[in-house]
Amino acid sequence: MGDVRRAEDIPAGTGKEKEPDTAEEQFDAAGLRALLRFARPYRGALLVGIGLGLLGSGAALAQPLAAREVLERVGQDGSLLRPILLLVALVLGGAALSGIQLFILERSGERMVLGLRLTLVRRLLRLRMKEYDRRSVGDLLSTAGADTTLLRSVITANVLDAVSSVVMLVGAIALMAYLDWVQLVSVLAVLLVVGLGVMPALSRIKSATERAQEGLGQMTAGLERALGAIRTVKASVSEERESERISEWARTSYAAGVRSVKLDAVVGVSSGLAVQLSFLMVLGVGGMRVANGSISAADLVAFLLYILYLASPIMIIVAAVTQLQKASAATARIAAVNDMEAEPMPGSAAPVVGEAVPLAGTGATAGPSTPSGGPPSSVTFENVSFGYREDVPVLRDVSFHIPAGAKAALVGPSGVGKTTVLAMLERFYDPETGRVLLGDRDLADIPLNELRRQIGYVEQEAPALAGTLRENLLYTAPATTEDQLNAVVEASRLGALVRRLPDGLDTEIGDRGTQLSGGERQRLAIGRLLLSRPRLVLLDEATSQLDSVNEVALREAIEELAAGCTMIVIAHRLSTVAASDVIVLLDHGGVRRTGTHEELMAEDELYRDLARGQLLSGDRAVTAGSPVPAEVDG
Repeated sequence: MGDVRRAEDIPAGTGKEKEPDTAEEQFDAAGLRALLRFARPYRGALLVGIGLGLLGSGAALAQPLAAREVLERVGQDGSLLRPILLLVALVLGGAALSGIQLFILERSGERMVLGLRLTLVRRLLRLRMKEYDRRSVGDLLSTAGADTTLLRSVITANVLDAVSSVVMLVGAIALMAYLDWVQLVSVLAVLLVVGLGVMPALSRIKSATERAQEGLGQMTAGLERALGAIRTVKASVSEERESERISEWARTSYAAGVRSVKLDAVVGVSSGLAVQLSFLMVLGVGGMRVANGSISAADLVAFLLYILYLASPIMIIVAAVTQLQKASAATARIAAVNDMEAEPMPGSAAPVVGEAVPLAGTGATAGPSTPSGGPPSSVTFENVSFGYREDVPVLRDVSFHIPAGAKAALVGPSGVGKTTVLAMLERFYDPETGRVLLGDRDLADIPLNELRRQIGYVEQEAPALAGTLRENLLYTAPATTEDQLNAVVEASRLGALVRRLPDGLDTEIGDRGTQLSGGERQRLAIGRLLLSRPRLVLLDEATSQLDSVNEVALREAIEELAAGCTMIVIAHRLSTVAASDVIVLLDHGGVRRTGTHEELMAEDELYRDLARGQLLSGDRAVTAGSPVPAEVDG
């Protein structure tokens, strides 16, 4: 199989709308340079395509001269066979060269887009979490889809065709000068006047396309938002409201697109009109020059044919400049992905670069490997401060220590940063000040892949991926045997569900696991955790949607797993918190106190208040004499 190369680095860009105010911006030389960098890995095939285009241009330029020869032979009663055969050969040869060139350029364009999309996908999956927090998923999807498609059409159908068209244009003008330089001057004057007239339209196409692309991205993001919470939308009877919101973005994109089309029409019609006016002028003036003997009738016919040959190169060059204006908007949006901060993983920080990837894929689809186990590690926070926004700190000078092999619980009022603590252990976010240690190693010094393979994390919402139950369970442990998988299915209380489903473990569970209940998704997440055999377990309300019978069974399985690892839980069950070796009480973004359940009940009023509130929630697993808190929100 052939290979696809990833595009070169993309210049940084903001993607913001801006009216061009310099000649360089109007022509968008930066956009042209970026497009040529995309094409650089394919320069061999593209040069072949350009070479074929030049040969085709040469064949086309020779056709009027061959026609002139035919006409002269007619006037001289000479043999017509040779010039006619030459003319036919030039026509057929030019057509064949054009067809081969088109195939080579289009195939190279498809490979360029594939490489660009593969690199964008890899980078988008490895961005820092804060980048996802700031941007809509739909807008990122639009960048990887619509914007890359636009670049393909520009690089193949416009910019590269323009190269051979320039040669065609220069050659035609040179031969027209050879035939009749007087008429050439008048033709160039007409073309210059029309060209100056359409320049303002070219400069406005870029901004119109930017608005159209941004509107499309917003529409995609809005639709993704609504469909992602479709149950809430329907339950709130908000279909019309969401439809109108999304439709407004669609109308914005439409209005900008129509403006771009209008400008395209002005440029296209003006270019065609310039050629037609030139033709009419030459027909009139040339007829008079033939009559007074300045040129021959054969020269006039050849000159008129060259004017017709001017039409196609001029239209292609104008279209290339127009499309380049449009592509600059797409280039800016793709460049914005390069400006986003990526996680420090091998290859993730690199921008879109030119490297080969097999067309058939690498076969590396099994997923991440899991560690072979190891001793549990302690967890230490040392003076950690962090905020999702600079002006709103979430954690303030947080310090605590959890011994290796201990079971710890994070408790406190809603919004104090409990879930944020778990996110920092996964290095979804890094501290602004202070440090986090796993054992005696700073998390910042541990490669992310190595760190995350040691951690088993069950999120509060227990999201599932589209696919089958089997694929979800094996997501972090693809090498699991069938016996191990079946044992975990039973341990995670999924056995009855699997036996009830028509295809068992191979049943599709829908996008984001929509075919499963909340409790089933939690059991699925816990089953995945049991298979991963981590050294550090992080549970964010992992059993909040389970009934008491399933919770007891799963708790036993988790505790068996926890015997060989360190565990940190955010729980709403009194019994779970009470059984912890260490409880970290958070308040106002800091650590208020650490200790056991008994110590905190005796020493801390906030803990006692939270405990009494939990007793009112109805958990009977702990007696009235030993309540424990269970607020969850981080």
